Amino acid sequence: MIYRAILFLALTAYPVMADQIELSNSIQSAETDRYGCAIRPRPEHLTFRSFRDSWRSVAADDLYSLKRHQMALEAGSCDCETLWPDWAIIEDEYTELGFAAPTATDSLHIAWSAEEYFPVISDLRDRLCTQCQEAE
Repeated sequence: MIYRAILFLALTAYPVMADQIELSNSIQSAETDRYGCAIRPRPEHLTFRSFRDSWRSVAADDLYSLKRHQMALEAGSCDCETLWPDWAIIEDEYTELGFAAPTATDSLHIAWSAEEYFPVISDLRDRLCTQCQEAE
């Protein structure tokens, strides 16, 4: 009986503790990309370390990747400033998409990425790679 009580207490405390768990990424991203450009790290205000909000960091990364690829292709440029623009380029859209809303959940990012990100990002990456290889 005592084991059931301990198990019950542990299971009911878990959701409360989930907000307090912080994730740490032990894998450091490269400092430069394949073209020798410095990779801009995600700003602190777009970095979420709690378990429940970690999806927001991924959403920021995905939106930034989509925008920077689109902008570099539109500009027809492969200079470092074009390939790695300031993260400010996504802040308004990040908020408009609802990713910053306190009540938002990861399902919002899942739906957006299925409709807007995954269908186009592979082609954008391939086109940008071709554009930048031709520029060399």
